Amino acid sequence: MTQYSPPTEEQVKEVLRRIPTAQLRRSFFERLKNPLWLGPLAKEGLFSNPPEPEATPDGLIRDTYWPEIEYLIRVAPDAPESVVDILLKLDASSNAWVRRAVFTIGASIPADQAARLKPLLKSWLGTGFGWRTDPREMVDFAVNLLTGGQYKTGKWIANILFRPGAPMPGKKPRLFLEEYWYAEGLPRIVEVLREDGLKVVVPWLVEYERQIEHLTDTYDVTYLPRDSIRHNNPDGLGARDSVEQSLIDAVRDLAVKAVREEPQTAATVLTRSGMVLGRKIALFAVGEVLGSGNLAPQQVEVLLATARSLLWDEQSRSDPCRIEYAELARAVAKVSPASLEPLAEYLSVGPLVGVDVIRERLRRDQDEAVEELEARVDAYLARWRHRWLAAIGREALPSELKEELADLDLRLGVIDEPLAPVNRVTSWVGPNSPISQDEMAGMSPTELVAHLESWHAEGDGWGPAPSHEGQGRQLTALATTNPNVVSGVGGLVNRLRPTYLRAILRGWEAALKAGLELDWVEVAELIRDVLVHSDESGFPIEGGDHDDDASFRWAKQAAVSLLEGLVKKRDEPLVPHEHLSIFAELLLDVAADEVAWLEYDRDDGDSGMDPLTLSLNWQWPIRLRGILNLMAHGKQAPWYAQARSAFVHEIARADRRGASRAVLGEGIGRLLNVDPEWIEPRVSEFFGASEGASSNQQIALTTAMAVHHYHPKLYDLLAPAMNAAIDSGEAVVAGWRHNTAPLQRIGEWVVEAIICGHKSMDDPVASAFFAEVEPKVRGKALGHMAWMFMHAEEVDDDIRDGLADLWDARVEHVRAHPEDVLELNEFYWFVRSGKFDASWWLPRLKEAVDLNPQIASERYMIGKEIASAADFDPRGALEVTRSLLGHRDEAGLHSWELTRNAVPVVIARAMSVGDWALKQEAIEFMNYLGEQGNVELEQQVNDALTGAITQDDVSD
Repeated sequence: MTQYSPPTEEQVKEVLRRIPTAQLRRSFFERLKNPLWLGPLAKEGLFSNPPEPEATPDGLIRDTYWPEIEYLIRVAPDAPESVVDILLKLDASSNAWVRRAVFTIGASIPADQAARLKPLLKSWLGTGFGWRTDPREMVDFAVNLLTGGQYKTGKWIANILFRPGAPMPGKKPRLFLEEYWYAEGLPRIVEVLREDGLKVVVPWLVEYERQIEHLTDTYDVTYLPRDSIRHNNPDGLGARDSVEQSLIDAVRDLAVKAVREEPQTAATVLTRSGMVLGRKIALFAVGEVLGSGNLAPQQVEVLLATARSLLWDEQSRSDPCRIEYAELARAVAKVSPASLEPLAEYLSVGPLVGVDVIRERLRRDQDEAVEELEARVDAYLARWRHRWLAAIGREALPSELKEELADLDLRLGVIDEPLAPVNRVTSWVGPNSPISQDEMAGMSPTELVAHLESWHAEGDGWGPAPSHEGQGRQLTALATTNPNVVSGVGGLVNRLRPTYLRAILRGWEAALKAGLELDWVEVAELIRDVLVHSDESGFPIEGGDHDDDASFRWAKQAAVSLLEGLVKKRDEPLVPHEHLSIFAELLLDVAADEVAWLEYDRDDGDSGMDPLTLSLNWQWPIRLRGILNLMAHGKQAPWYAQARSAFVHEIARADRRGASRAVLGEGIGRLLNVDPEWIEPRVSEFFGASEGASSNQQIALTTAMAVHHYHPKLYDLLAPAMNAAIDSGEAVVAGWRHNTAPLQRIGEWVVEAIICGHKSMDDPVASAFFAEVEPKVRGKALGHMAWMFMHAEEVDDDIRDGLADLWDARVEHVRAHPEDVLELNEFYWFVRSGKFDASWWLPRLKEAVDLNPQIASERYMIGKEIASAADFDPRGALEVTRSLLGHRDEAGLHSWELTRNAVPVVIARAMSVGDWALKQEAIEFMNYLGEQGNVELEQQVNDALTGAITQDDVSD
């Protein structure tokens, strides 16, 4: 302020004389920058009387602009205390410009002065902060306080802005900020909250869930808007509610931060919130931190203890927790596989709702035979276990559950996306229904249909008001467990809205997957009626968006999807053959819908779906999969020739999105089984040849390899296409974005073919893979096979030796070509597999580290294995340990594991075998590590020498 001079008394009086009107005052104050005028003008009372709003003749309210406030805003950073003194005297003012300025100023001055404005804001709580106030500046004010040492006052402001209030009847929760500004501002608050941030924001989410009645004293459906805590589903039930989604994201992000500091406290805050959603977030946050790496050993132990308390809590067995439970289990398995040993016992109890409840839901009538009911219950429980085991994943499962998952995959089919949400069957699903599922179940089919055709929606489809969509979802849930819900009522297509027809068809599809027997005649009749109906609906649309199907298009897709399941070949036939022929005719003839192709082809939306996922979500490829299902019945089936002709017709379309090629790749094994004479000559057309492959051919190839296990016949069939993918020189298009990249998957097949003795390195695909694919990918393919050995109960000696020979050949290659050292990165799995003697792997591990020191920075945690190897080769174990630690970050978890589990035993063995030179090397290594900060090492070595530390201790 040194460039400014204070005004004289005469100057002040002269100014007052010259600005008697509002226009002149505005001209003066909008140009005045000198903060030294503030005191003299305040003394004259210029800042004490802002104009009040005035009522206009037309009944509106007019806010009169007060130019003095602009001057106060301008000079506040230079004279914050004086400006705050002035503002505190304006508590009675209703001027919207003044109320806005308080936030503008509060965001721009030191936080200790901004905090003095709290009494002013408290006085305005009843009348509001002014309609002109900028929501962004409200958040700026709170952030200024939170980061400027006025944390308590900052939390008070944040609670005002972001804690939901009780709604008016029929309305959403009351908010100080509009939804858009709420969603934009909340992340800024979350970023600056301290360690208590989780405790601050969780109540906001709880209150919101209570206000929208997702959480009541009788039920908890807080999980509905968020299938996966990691991702917000843009098409999900809560996609429209940006406030709810923002709150979930906020609690999620704060939970991750809190878990890093106090895992158990954070988990307790979330699980005691009374929401399933809180438990989902707790599971997610602990898994996210545990899997992030760069953790101190103490952190890992505390995180594991917290993870175990969550994993073995019975409430975590709730189906909505499946995705986050699986993610946490996967993270735990990577650092402590033994921690998952109780998993088999934990899952043996079954779903949280209880087997008795499931039994009652699946019961068709009171006179039903016990054997039939129990068979359905057993089938339901098998599918439940399949979903959970597949979500946790084979890599994470204890050995006994790996076998069970493999058996379930064979019986029920591999779950393509184990961490994807599944269709829910619940007693409450939003939007709302005018009647409950129980009330529907109490009606006769005639009464239910009469109710559905006579009921009319009056709401917008997304408030608490009932809607057709809400009622349709209840109907789907009921038809899933009671397929006879509309049995005996004819003419449904003319009586019911397409929304309800779609709901019935979806329910029947779910019932079919559950193994329930349907009324096949009734099912065929409704499917036919829906498919032959024009796309236009004769019912006027009621409600808001997504409340009522505008046409029959979605009902037709549901009909085709049901047909696809009905014609599927099963080991134990469910659909009688005479009805199967009818469904085949419907799929091949009646369901041939050109509009479905046009809808699929012209959609340019960036859904982010891979081709295989697309094929599950559009009517045209769903029908194509159904046609392939018909072909899988074999050439003896009466419809085979027509089905094959239809398949050829559809696959010939110029499918730029690739869903049809994903269907082809997924079904290649079945086609090869039933009609090799037809498919084999067309392989180059469908999958590509040595000369090259289009993106669609690559989609077919990569999908086939992703969903099928290695098989010699399939390998030979696809060999030219695999060569084309390797030679492409570009990123290979993945038909299914699986965990394994396409070229690595090709390599895994190559490795398996070689070690099984089916191929040699001279095989064209093998030769191309090891010559052209980048070394790191080659190493991943080798490591994956060793990883598979680790999860196998037994490995044939010839196959094990085949992998060992292949490894030695690749090491020889790296010796000659040092630029390919990354091919050795995955030797970790050879050690961990337990299928190779230490006499074989120990010298090879040392050579791998010597050739590629980067190995030491990878995820190697093999201290226990090295300690065991020291019993028969103490020098080799010492040299390997020295090499690994010489290239590692001393603070890393892997170095800690090696130091804890290997170093004391390895040094002790080297000192005790009677080799003087080796003993001196061991002592020098111990002294070196001691100088690096391992102050307890000498005592640990002595304990190992005296037997206080044994190999059993290391193995625990």
